[in-house]
Amino acid sequence: MGGGGDERGEWEAAVRVEVGVGGWWDDPDGDELRARFKAFTGQRRDWPQPKLLFWKGLLLRVARRLRLCSAPARLVLGVWFARPGGLTPLCLPQVLEEMRADGEILLKSELIDPTTGSLYQLVRRMSQMAVISKQPIAQDDILVFKSLIEERAAEIVDQLRNSHWTSTCIVTISKFNAFFHGQEDSHVALCYLTQCGKARYIVDRRQDSVEGVKFSLMAAQVPAVSKLDHNTLHLILTEEKLQQQLDVLDRQWQISRRRALVSFKSGDKQSAYRYVRQSKLFSESRKRFTPLLERVEEVISLIASAETTKKVNEAIKVSIQAMNEHHVSVEEVNEHLKEVDDLVATQREIDAALGSVILQSMDSEENIEEEFMKLEAELQDEFPHVQEDPVSHANEEFPNDEDVDSLSNNLSNIKLEAI
Repeated sequence: MGGGGDERGEWEAAVRVEVGVGGWWDDPDGDELRARFKAFTGQRRDWPQPKLLFWKGLLLRVARRLRLCSAPARLVLGVWFARPGGLTPLCLPQVLEEMRADGEILLKSELIDPTTGSLYQLVRRMSQMAVISKQPIAQDDILVFKSLIEERAAEIVDQLRNSHWTSTCIVTISKFNAFFHGQEDSHVALCYLTQCGKARYIVDRRQDSVEGVKFSLMAAQVPAVSKLDHNTLHLILTEEKLQQQLDVLDRQWQISRRRALVSFKSGDKQSAYRYVRQSKLFSESRKRFTPLLERVEEVISLIASAETTKKVNEAIKVSIQAMNEHHVSVEEVNEHLKEVDDLVATQREIDAALGSVILQSMDSEENIEEEFMKLEAELQDEFPHVQEDPVSHANEEFPNDEDVDSLSNNLSNIKLEAI
């Protein structure tokens, strides 16, 4: 978390909520504020709660409110709780050291990075086994809040359980990162969870690097990563890419339909006809993508069903049997994935069609009006505001032809490799 204006306002608001309105925090000259900011002695109590418990609890509550699992030490020590005039809690360095001694705070530099090579990880583990005196927390250290990572991991597992019935679950690295506040937070969480056996990092560098995380949805530790896990990760990544493309097509299809109706009501029948053609072409693309996505989802479901048994060998046999019963094989999946090439070719045809609509081929005016009467009836419930003044819609932000061309380029550049 940086020190920008927006972020500063965010943590200031979080501190104020956790401290409470009024009282010592809002009185920079008050004796109670200065008492709370005194150095930590470990002996004297300046208020009913000891300083250690007070500042430890406040620190964790603020980080939890900010949805953070880690924070730079320089921010915690010198920025988060600073008052006007440069007054900072003199006891915070000692509080952090006490939390570190109790294992409540870890340092990012002390964690093993699972994304590094195996040899480096082995050296790191050996160095951790050696008895080395710990250095004091430095300003450039990243503080890792152990309890907050464990809380977030429990939340993730609860979310994944809602859509998975297996004992383990694999997600892409992008989805894993989405569970956290930022890249730094997700990385330290991955380091900690893999180090304590609650997650496994998966990477396949055979082609473009494909990264993912394997979670245990049970109390037991995560089993080792298998070849089947790598294949499953490829399928999940393919599923995500296909779903993203379908979402784009859905949005463009809806926009084209709305633009068609608005243009027709404003009297611009040529533009309206063009947008109807666009919506039909987008609809055809959706019909081509949907069966492929369904086939990929089916294979993922069949593989996941293999986890119903306790032994890995039996689980693999069950998955193969299920795939055979449903007439689905890995080779067939590869063939379906190759259909993406056909989709790319189709999209190029769409691109050409959108750029060369021949207005002379329009149907008779009566047929056009009938077409738009049907379209208006379909869209009345979906878009009730379309009856507004056509002039006001002229300034409405709709994707132009460049947006359609951009969509076409994105679809043409998609690369989904077969497993």
